Amino acid sequence: IGVLGPWTCDPIIARALPEVAARLAITRLNRDPSFTEGYWWDWLLLPEGCRTAQAVANLPKAEGYAAALVGALNPATCGAAGLLATAWNKPLVSWACEGEALATLVTPMPEPSGVLHSVLSYFRWAQVAVVAAPQDLWREVGQGLAQELRARGLPVTVVTTTGSDGEEAQEALRRVQRADGVRVVVMCMHSVLLGGEEQRVLLEKAEDLGMTDGTYVFIPYDALTFPLPYRRVPYPVLANNTKLRLAYDAVLTITIDSPDLTLHEALQEAKEAFEIPNHVDPMQV
Repeated sequence: IGVLGPWTCDPIIARALPEVAARLAITRLNRDPSFTEGYWWDWLLLPEGCRTAQAVANLPKAEGYAAALVGALNPATCGAAGLLATAWNKPLVSWACEGEALATLVTPMPEPSGVLHSVLSYFRWAQVAVVAAPQDLWREVGQGLAQELRARGLPVTVVTTTGSDGEEAQEALRRVQRADGVRVVVMCMHSVLLGGEEQRVLLEKAEDLGMTDGTYVFIPYDALTFPLPYRRVPYPVLANNTKLRLAYDAVLTITIDSPDLTLHEALQEAKEAFEIPNHVDPMQV
């Protein structure tokens, strides 16, 4: 199995965490006779990080080795991954790809744009702005999300990028303010709860500009694609930053429910069974 991933741009985490996840999954797979049926499963990691060109260059390594692909997590590589998987006649399982690229892929969970569209329709929030981090990973996410929402009939009036510089964030938010009727700002960037610097700066600037008083709703995109722990989980970044905590009143987080085990509980069980290293940080995972 070829494993593509992950979202993070940190090169150390980008290598270590997918290896831990793949090793854990394959170990459990090989332990279950109902899945193995006489086969022995192995895995090959194809690092993605935030560099699309490098991620695409890594894909051919799976042709002769892998019988299937898990990923892509970088939406910018979805098209290439889908075409190569089709040419190689190998199944590809991805939960981060949007739009036409999905025609050749197995999708084990709802498209993030579809979930977001349902929520926006429920609250009758029509006008949307998309603000993305500058890495090509997030730019592709933002552009793809805007196209999908427009295809579903929701007008996306602003699509812009911002980095960790305060002036960039302020200019992006000024564009949102100048747009007519925008109610929702979708943040395509790493969650501030998990260390995302761009999102922290953006929300703090939104607080400075008075945009967190209920006039706008800020929705993190990344939480749409994984179960962000929300029960009895303290997030130190909110406890240690008053301005961010105030701004977070305007944030609506939509995440995948995990009714059986939370991420933390599942990791703790795996640690106690010596299936994963003790130093793995749940926040980074």
